[in-house]
Parts: sequence; structure tokens; C-alpha cells
Amino acid sequence: MKFEYGTKEFYAEQFADLIADIQYDSPDCSDNLVSGFLLAIDDWRQYHVKQILELNRIESKMNDQS
Repeated sequence: MKFEYGTKEFYAEQFADLIADIQYDSPDCSDNLVSGFLLAIDDWRQYHVKQILELNRIESKMNDQS
């Protein structure tokens, strides 16, 4: 059964897939799961910081031309 995107059931299904990778006999996979999540947060943060800088740049340019 597929759940509608954005619902708690949808996210529960997504998390269940990740949790299934946590196995006592493969701790490296478990550690990589955590590290990968932190890496994804950092990547998204860097993206948004760059977006803010570009918005600031273009706003400044527009203000200079007025």
C-alpha cells in the first residue's frame, strides 16, 4: 500500500526502510546511516546558505539600480 506523500504513514514507511538497515552484525552500516543523515543536513544547510547569499546579492544589485 502506498501512502500519500507528506502523511505520517508515508514517513513511517520511509523510516522503516532505513531502520531495517540497522543490524547488530553490521555496525558500519548503522554508523553510516547516522553519518549519512548528518551529511544530508549539512548539504541542505550549505545549499540554503548559498541561496540566501544569492538573494542578498540580487537584492543589493536591484537597490543599486533604483
